[in-house]
Amino acid sequence: MEDWNRDFSPWEAAAVFGKEGFAGQGLKTLRWLTEECVPHIDRTFGVKDREHWLMGYSLAGLFALWAAYESDVFSGIVCCSGSLWFPDWDHYVRDHMIQSKCSVYLSLGGKEEKTKNKVMAAVGDRTRAQERLLQEDSMVESVVLEWNAGGHFADAGKRLAKGVKWMFGVKSGL
Repeated sequence: MEDWNRDFSPWEAAAVFGKEGFAGQGLKTLRWLTEECVPHIDRTFGVKDREHWLMGYSLAGLFALWAAYESDVFSGIVCCSGSLWFPDWDHYVRDHMIQSKCSVYLSLGGKEEKTKNKVMAAVGDRTRAQERLLQEDSMVESVVLEWNAGGHFADAGKRLAKGVKWMFGVKSGL
């Protein structure tokens, strides 16, 4: 993606840190992903009948989760340190449903909700609430919230790998 705040934000929102706001072009990114990228992968690698999982970290984690509410393409979502503090996310998830049967892995660093930024400090409560909503959603086959040591930028690659490992275990029945 060329511009993280533009391309992964589901709707426009004012800046919550720094000066750069969120342009809300997530739908454009989702359309590219579902209408061009996934079909290209399916054709090129002959995986049309396979499951498609989407994963992301931070704002891309929010985008991955949001994509499950907007599209029926994904059967697995990995949302690590997802920006669930995003303005109005709590209202959005109360008014929307996951679009296809899927499993969802959520993770957050234990220090993430301890920030001085009041908007971003909501991430812990919002992530716990998200887990509860997903547990009640009939389209969600399995959900877990895993807590990790450290803050937002600690071990991003390892956290994503843990999500993929969990997803393989859930999907293979192990």
